[in-house]
Amino acid sequence: MSSSSSSLRSSLDSSQSLGPVPIQLDASNAQPEKPSLLRRLSSATSTFLLLNSEADSASGTHRVRSYSVSKVSLRSGLPDEGLGHEDFFGADNIHRSLTLHTINDEESVNNAELGEFFPETLQGQNVETTDESAPADPVRRRESTVATAIQKVTKKFGFWDDEFTSHRIAIVATLLQNYVFLLTGFTCALCIYWGGYYKRTSRYKNLQFAVMIADDEVNGLTPILGEFASLFFQNPTVKAYGNFDLWNTTRILSLADSHNITLEQEVLRQVHHQHYLAAFYVHANATAQMYEALVSRNSSFSLSTDLLSVIYETGSDYNAMTNSVSSVLQSLCQSFVTAIRTGPWSPFWMKVLDNSQIERVFSEAPSLLTSLPSFQIIDKLPVAEQVVQAPLQVGLIYLCIFTFFQFIFSVPIYMSVAAKIKGLKFVVFRIATAQGAYFVLSLSYVVLNTAFGISFTKTFGYSGFLVIWSIAFLTMSSIGSIIEILVLICIVLKPAMIGVCLLLVAVLNLAPTISPIYLCPSFYRYGYAMPVYNSYHLLQVAYFNSWKGHMGRHFGILIAWSITTNACMPFAMKWVSKKMQEKKVAAAAEAAKNATEKSKAKSNTQPPLTSPASAAIVSGAQKIQSRADE
Repeated sequence: MSSSSSSLRSSLDSSQSLGPVPIQLDASNAQPEKPSLLRRLSSATSTFLLLNSEADSASGTHRVRSYSVSKVSLRSGLPDEGLGHEDFFGADNIHRSLTLHTINDEESVNNAELGEFFPETLQGQNVETTDESAPADPVRRRESTVATAIQKVTKKFGFWDDEFTSHRIAIVATLLQNYVFLLTGFTCALCIYWGGYYKRTSRYKNLQFAVMIADDEVNGLTPILGEFASLFFQNPTVKAYGNFDLWNTTRILSLADSHNITLEQEVLRQVHHQHYLAAFYVHANATAQMYEALVSRNSSFSLSTDLLSVIYETGSDYNAMTNSVSSVLQSLCQSFVTAIRTGPWSPFWMKVLDNSQIERVFSEAPSLLTSLPSFQIIDKLPVAEQVVQAPLQVGLIYLCIFTFFQFIFSVPIYMSVAAKIKGLKFVVFRIATAQGAYFVLSLSYVVLNTAFGISFTKTFGYSGFLVIWSIAFLTMSSIGSIIEILVLICIVLKPAMIGVCLLLVAVLNLAPTISPIYLCPSFYRYGYAMPVYNSYHLLQVAYFNSWKGHMGRHFGILIAWSITTNACMPFAMKWVSKKMQEKKVAAAAEAAKNATEKSKAKSNTQPPLTSPASAAIVSGAQKIQSRADE
């Protein structure tokens, strides 16, 4: 033994003499490296987001036990009421990620996880290998009398038993509370959606129409058609179907000259730029054209196409035109024909023409006197494909719903990352993950529309694919962030209201989109600021080539929603973390209070019986009863 130690000492001495000995620096004199500005900003933000672990410091045992229970509930697929659903939706992990823990706290949680899967590992830490350890207690076996007592005590109650009265009252109260929440959400959703259709015909007067009359007097010939059209659209009965703005030839010509276009082009411009939903146009010198056709007995002249026309664009507001405006236009055109049949049209021409002219017209072109002038309905932006109803109506609902689905599918990822990433990094990761999901889902939205034959090249060519993709992405980004914030709030306040909030978000966005705002009560004017409404009009530009003048406003509203909601996300997560901490403190205090009350109740009970068997029976029965009460 001495020889080996001496040889080892000599070898160490020889190794130390081979080279210079490194100089040890004094740690007190070392200058720490100054962190970068970006790192200091990140640390400051994380410090703002992180909370002190007051709830965890309240009771270490309660912390480990609650965490273990939540993990077991999550794996079983049936989370308990309370901590389980919060852990499933990620609120408990938000609290863990945004809470400052000590080293002992982290070790206790890790030990809880380790002991849950490998209990023998932690059990081995407390086992001593020396021979002086105390012998283990003998195993106690249950007597038959105890089993008999347990069978007598653990019986189930009937619903109408007196012992079940308190539980029965609690069940009824909970059901009534559930009905209140359900009826409130049900009523709000249906009232908002159905309110857009309530007394819609009484608001037809809000429809903006232009009546452009270019029929002037020519060679002393009275412009009978222009005068009759002006009187017709000023009739109080007709004005109940819209707000008609009368234009004369001078007004039309002044604007046409300023834009260097013709009268007909100016009429089209007013409709295309969405100043009016439609324009009733009396052609230039329509009465004079009719007179020339009668004198020349022109049988090819058509009173239904050459004198009057009404111009509109279905692509400017697809839902409004197909559901309401087109039917109003047809009713007005039919009413005009009915009114002119009993009006001065036929008597006027009988006075203007002599008998010989009238006879020649009846013999050569009788349709000129037997037919009546009517408006030709012209759709300048027709939408032939009926499949477009899917992305512009039902598709907008799916955009709202799938933003919530991506949140549900991402919860396991958030739960895994929350245990490893803290503070600002976790918040940034969560926002970036959601935006990535919206990026992929919006791409699939455009691809599916293309697969069903909806062309995206009508307005921007092949670049229209990217335009529609950006519209769908911004829509999902703005809607998804709103839904995620509401879900986090509901988890803390009332988890059962998550579905109601999702429904309300969808209804609030879709009601002013599917129902035209100008045909809805004034309450629905909030729809001008809703993401889905602006997305709907942007999609019409991309798919139908409607007017692009409002694209900047629509894109600006979507971007503002996306930035604002994502900026509010860290504050919402911090609020959720704070509320979770308060709930854990309250739960720990309640558990301590219940334990104290039970200990007092046990101390005030009668002393046990003298017989050991009777004492065992009473003790076992009390334990079973306490578990049943819990």
